[in-house]
Amino acid sequence: MSTLFFKLPRLAILAILVVLIGGLGAMLTLGRQEDPTLIERYGFVLTPYPGADAERVEALVTEPVEAALMELAEIEDVTSTSRAGFSQVRIEIREDLTEGEVDDTWTLIRGQVEEAQAQFPSGVGSPEVERLYVGAATLVVGLTWTGEGEPPLAVMRRLVLDLEDKFQRLGGTEETETYGLPEEEVRVVVDPQALSAAGLSFREAAGLIASADSKTPAGRLRGQGGTIGLEVGGEFDGISRVRQVPLLQRPDGSAVRVADVARVEKGYADPSTKQAYENNLRTVLVGVYISPGQRVDKWAESARAIADEFAASAPPGLKVETVFDQSLYTNDRLNGLAQSLLFSAFIVVLVLFVTMGWRSAIVVGMAIPLTVSLVLILFSVFGHPLHQMSVTGLVISLGLLIDNAIVVVDEFDQLRAKGKNRFEAIRESLGHLAAPLAASTLTTALAFAPIALLPGGAGEFVGMIGLSVVFAISASFLISITVIPAMAGWFDRKRGWETGHAKRPRRWWRDGVMNDYISDGYRASIEAILRFPLLGIAIGVAPAIFGFWLVGQLPSQFFPQTERDQFQVTFQLSAEADIHDTVDVVHRATDMISAIEGVEDVTWVLGQPSPRVYYNVLNNTEGVEGFATGWVQLDSNERTHEIVGEVQRMVREEFPSARFLALPFEQGPPADAPIELRVMGNDFDTLDMIGDEIRNVLGQTPGITYTVASLELGAPTMRLQADEAASALAGERLTDIAADLSAELEGVRAGSVLEGTEELPVKVIAPMSRRSGMTDLRSATVGTGSGTPISALGEVTLVPETAVITRRNGQRMNQILAYLDPYTLPAPVLADYQARFEETGFHVPAGYEVVIGGEAENSSDAVGNLAAVGVPLVMVMAGAIMLVFNSFRMMLLVLASGFLSLGYAFFGVWLFNLPFGFNAIIGGLGLFGIAINGSIVVLSLLRANPAAMADDVIAQREVVVDATRHIVATTLTTMGGFVPILLTGDSFWMPLAAGISGGVSGSALLALYFTPAVFRITTMKPVQKTFRRIFNRQEIPAE
Repeated sequence: MSTLFFKLPRLAILAILVVLIGGLGAMLTLGRQEDPTLIERYGFVLTPYPGADAERVEALVTEPVEAALMELAEIEDVTSTSRAGFSQVRIEIREDLTEGEVDDTWTLIRGQVEEAQAQFPSGVGSPEVERLYVGAATLVVGLTWTGEGEPPLAVMRRLVLDLEDKFQRLGGTEETETYGLPEEEVRVVVDPQALSAAGLSFREAAGLIASADSKTPAGRLRGQGGTIGLEVGGEFDGISRVRQVPLLQRPDGSAVRVADVARVEKGYADPSTKQAYENNLRTVLVGVYISPGQRVDKWAESARAIADEFAASAPPGLKVETVFDQSLYTNDRLNGLAQSLLFSAFIVVLVLFVTMGWRSAIVVGMAIPLTVSLVLILFSVFGHPLHQMSVTGLVISLGLLIDNAIVVVDEFDQLRAKGKNRFEAIRESLGHLAAPLAASTLTTALAFAPIALLPGGAGEFVGMIGLSVVFAISASFLISITVIPAMAGWFDRKRGWETGHAKRPRRWWRDGVMNDYISDGYRASIEAILRFPLLGIAIGVAPAIFGFWLVGQLPSQFFPQTERDQFQVTFQLSAEADIHDTVDVVHRATDMISAIEGVEDVTWVLGQPSPRVYYNVLNNTEGVEGFATGWVQLDSNERTHEIVGEVQRMVREEFPSARFLALPFEQGPPADAPIELRVMGNDFDTLDMIGDEIRNVLGQTPGITYTVASLELGAPTMRLQADEAASALAGERLTDIAADLSAELEGVRAGSVLEGTEELPVKVIAPMSRRSGMTDLRSATVGTGSGTPISALGEVTLVPETAVITRRNGQRMNQILAYLDPYTLPAPVLADYQARFEETGFHVPAGYEVVIGGEAENSSDAVGNLAAVGVPLVMVMAGAIMLVFNSFRMMLLVLASGFLSLGYAFFGVWLFNLPFGFNAIIGGLGLFGIAINGSIVVLSLLRANPAAMADDVIAQREVVVDATRHIVATTLTTMGGFVPILLTGDSFWMPLAAGISGGVSGSALLALYFTPAVFRITTMKPVQKTFRRIFNRQEIPAE
């Protein structure tokens, strides 16, 4: 069976062609995207409560929603924010749930929210469950007004909705969103004096107008001939219909109509709380998100064609252009990784040529395209797209996937040199290598399996690295025991003993580079460590111990910033700021940023989240007028490093009262801030006091630019201290007064006007002159008839109240967020803060606690999840090694070599002056499986040699020397696969590449010096006798 492909060349050729053609087909059809798709574990429940203060929103809206959600075991965390008129509850679903279970959980969440809604008091709006798509927009197109005068918002609105509809009909589109879209409405601006003279209140007028909008079906008539629908005519079909609505009948028979007491006009929400700007020009954006599994490059071509066609028909003064195109970044990323893959392949083949000769280089090199093709086929079968993680997994595995082929070809070559014919060489090499190769493949797969099985956001992000490596080494094992031995037999030359000619002299291009002086010196060193095993142990252990010491000196970083020609910007103004204030600071900041060399575009979205131009950017600022977020487009990746810090300092100095952040985009799961401290408790004043103490220390810590407390006390609020007796005399209850004031100041919805397929709300509201100051408020009237002035019912005063209340899992919280200078590592800053806080001697009061969140919490959770998955698999790995060798001592020796290789990995990270982060950790975990392969091979060959087992030092030396070529070759090829990553200096991949490269180089030292030295100790007669006495054995064990 082992010689089947050698005996049947046509079968082998057919298998090769099927694999190569299948791989090519898979490569052309696989989906392509820049980053992995993350499961939608995050979401919000958004509930408006007009007119209510933060404490009332917390008690009447937020708490019922939280209580209902916390009944679900599938939910990990519930974090809420209650502010005046609005409740926002953020949901995070447990990380161990699969995608299907997460989908089911969202169904349960909607059911729980509906149950909570039944407890809401009147006046609370309908809660909206918003499930966040975690990923970057595929395309963002802007409609920007470049003409003179005020932008035609009505035209822009209709055009962008038309464009959005075109994108929705494009095949492969998952969803679309609009940003800065003007909210069009029909406004009934009431004259308060005229309405009061008519004897009506705002609420009564709104109710009468709404009752005239007949859109409700009136039933069906059923007869013998069939059924027919019945409806009442009179629904609102335009502004003129609203104007003609009668409000009351005069004694003379005439009617008081809406037009008599109000001005009816079609306009926009005033003030408009959602706006967008492109280089300070008013724009409306539409973001388009592609469905998973699509080829983003092909989809983007079709989407850009739609945008170009739409731009050609746009009216003068309106510019339609693409402001973000993810396909450009996807193509750049994948093309760069493909070049790295080819460069790695070239280096690997070059190393094979130098170490093994041209024939072996060709044979072993064929494992690369065959294995890559098989991996692409597996990607296609299991529905995995191509993105930076899956392709990087291939780059990482490139040096690993030929290890099996190197061992097989080298063993075949040695057997041929010893006089075996081709059939015998193939059969015998596979006969005693199949089990060790299967074991090494299994152990490597088990080492990378925790990465593939890692739950949560970190696992969804990096998981495909592990899966790609598992696919690659599994495919390489299959190829190495089938096609590669056959090709080795076909390409092998006739030996001297077969032709009867003298042995040909060694040539480096045919047999690989070898120097007799170096070979003799190396042979002597191996003999020395075998005769003095402690020397070999010291050679292997000492550098590893130094590496373990170095890791404690390395700074920590969970995930690094990405290298991108964009950076994100945010503005947060005070709680009382309105949209006009935000527009002003955004325009001034844009002028400052645009003046910097290298800045191409500055895009802002106000009052709502901006389009996600990077996959892990999450925020929900819906309706917060003092908040603006966006991004700055630069001319190169390098420019980001140069100017982002300058922008941060410059704008911060210009607007000291606002919070401005300019930050590079970061890899990994989303976090609210690099440093987060959560103060948990109940009393507002105590929470605020502890938060102030923390912020004082954070403000003195170098590297921190801003600190923010989620709990906001003392916000100015106007309060009517109503006299209940006077109110009762006027026929008004306190709730009626509040409702009347809310109707006049915020407006009341009174039906809707249908224009085609679009529904425009009808809103009854007072003119702006009645809603802009305290004097106007005092002159307002409530109640029916002539009304009662507010001033007659009580005193209107300005008082401080709680503006924002935050909670986490049902408990009040003051969330302290600390933002850092760009490219500052959070871990050292957090450690510095903790030391400074300890020096203050401040003690948190009983009943309160401070919990560390942010990057530190994300890192801890990810490492914990990795350990939870990794430890059982390491135990399985140990069991597999024990079964292969049938020896606990050999198992412990192999595991020891794997553990010591981690010290070499840490040394590699230190050598390149890199932080110790999550990628370095997963690199070390994968290294554990790679590093033990050399020891497994050496031990297998030593145990297969009877003289070596009998403590013959010379025999042991020769076994190690014979194994050296493929140990060195596999080490160099594995390291060669990482050369492109190390040369590019990518901050994300460098820790992983440096760690594995350092560990693999150390594993060769351990396999050739440490492992033989320990093996020699186990074969010494005194040691065996001691072992026999300890375990009460009757004879010397065979091992």
